[in-house]
Amino acid sequence: MTVTLITGASTGIGEATALHLARMGHTVYASMRTPDSSGDVLRAAAQEERLDLEVMRLDVDDSTSVASAVGDVMERSGRIDVLVNNAGILKLTSVEEAPLEEAKAVFETNVFGALRMMQAVLPEMREQGSGTIVNMSSVAGRLVSPGHGIYAATKYALEALSEAVAIETRRLGIRVIVIEPGFISTPILDKGGAVEVGDGPYAVHLKRMQSLYSNARGGADPPSAVAEVIADALDDPTRRFRYIAGKDAPPVLNGRARMTDEEWIDMGREMTDEEYFAESGRRFGADGGAGTE
Repeated sequence: MTVTLITGASTGIGEATALHLARMGHTVYASMRTPDSSGDVLRAAAQEERLDLEVMRLDVDDSTSVASAVGDVMERSGRIDVLVNNAGILKLTSVEEAPLEEAKAVFETNVFGALRMMQAVLPEMREQGSGTIVNMSSVAGRLVSPGHGIYAATKYALEALSEAVAIETRRLGIRVIVIEPGFISTPILDKGGAVEVGDGPYAVHLKRMQSLYSNARGGADPPSAVAEVIADALDDPTRRFRYIAGKDAPPVLNGRARMTDEEWIDMGREMTDEEYFAESGRRFGADGGAGTE
């Protein structure tokens, strides 16, 4: 029986992954900050479908909470085979205008939260000589759009940590997987589309990003699409490091790969919205999908 611990499972990708893996036969611990007011979908499914799935409290920003939750899983199941680091938050803002405390909060969850979790489970995985860590990145972990500087910085950092851990633990039987979704229909997508832009010096960039988020709502893949990628990655005999998820992710990453750094940066030059979205469409596909999840 594969024992899997998932963070940020109250909604979206975390919730879908918990359900998908539990239905595949995993023993799933679906964690979230406020299980008393969240997790009803998971509890109902566990009862109705007789899934080996338990909702538990875990705040990745709190070292005591992390240690307690990991200790609880070890006490109940005796092992942790898979950790899915899914908890994350979004901040859509220019770098200049980002309140420092809010920027720190994004790093606290997206980077240090994942680091806390890895440090908490790695001793157990080393002891058992096996284990897989799945870190939820984004296509924003490989390209940066205006307005995404803080968020993308956390995903770049997470990818760097993931690569280091993958190398450091290779001889120990531990595997690290990075998942890079594009636009996915989650609460983060809704928050990105609803952000207040204002009329500051970077408003034109933020409004375009807001528009991309809003327009993506209708056609974004469901969270279950990412859950399926995670499940396939866990069973992939090639043991790849990176996996992309969502139908808009390939054109975004491929389009960026065809551009020089200077061409990418030049997307920030003075131009009308019509010119911007027309160029985005040519480079990234009909929808101009230069946004990220």
